[in-house]
Amino acid sequence: MTQSQQLIYVDTSYGRLAVRSAGSGDLPPILCIHGNSSSGQIFKPILESKIPSTRRVLALDLPGHGESNNAKDPAHTYTMPAYAKAAVEVLQQLKIHEVVILGWSLGGHIGVEMLPLSKGIKGLMIVGSLLVPLWDAPLNDERTKWNMREDLTREDLTMFAKHGTGGPYEDWMAEAAIRTDPKARRVLFENLGFGDCSNQQKLAAETSVPTAVVIGTAEPHLDNNAIKSLKYGSLWSGKCVELEGCEHCPLWEKPTEFLPVLERFVADVAT
Repeated sequence: MTQSQQLIYVDTSYGRLAVRSAGSGDLPPILCIHGNSSSGQIFKPILESKIPSTRRVLALDLPGHGESNNAKDPAHTYTMPAYAKAAVEVLQQLKIHEVVILGWSLGGHIGVEMLPLSKGIKGLMIVGSLLVPLWDAPLNDERTKWNMREDLTREDLTMFAKHGTGGPYEDWMAEAAIRTDPKARRVLFENLGFGDCSNQQKLAAETSVPTAVVIGTAEPHLDNNAIKSLKYGSLWSGKCVELEGCEHCPLWEKPTEFLPVLERFVADVAT
């Protein structure tokens, strides 16, 4: 962590949560929310960009991830709606009333879950997220069952981390996956599109909050056509932003291409 960044801790009803903070200013800050089994470190390119020279950038470690505490009540903490409530509590504790949300992968789902919880969201950017409807039963495919296992080895989780982005791979990515509370993955996927999960497609379709949708053209895990076919109530620029050659995490893989998009978006929605 550079000298210009601080690691702060915020006490919430979901435990003590860690937040990387960079910059200051009167403009609405950006709250960055990471993906499954990652941490706020994935937002290093943003924390170290020129954006914190004009507005604060915050990168949250979700409960059970990174420097944040594991949940005392996993079943009611490691779901997308609970993560969203935890993020809103962080904003309240920090006395932040207006904010732009940047969510990557799981973080994009959480950002959508936050929409009905906070009137201060000025804009939402989701990166590498295929929003879910509500299903009649939990997912039961082989990929989901693998993700739900609590006995994944260090080797399994290192492989998982290496496939999480299109590179460059850094050792902290595997360390973050290994550190993640194994119950977090199980509870998350038990409640994906089921349980207390919202109909995220409906939330996105009905919101008036400006929503930027960013995808990599080489996305290996999600169906980009499905992402583009969803209805967004207030889609920024009128279409999804496609970054050429990027895979699942454009903000990490090609920050020189991603950052100008983020800068234009926040300038449009939160100045």
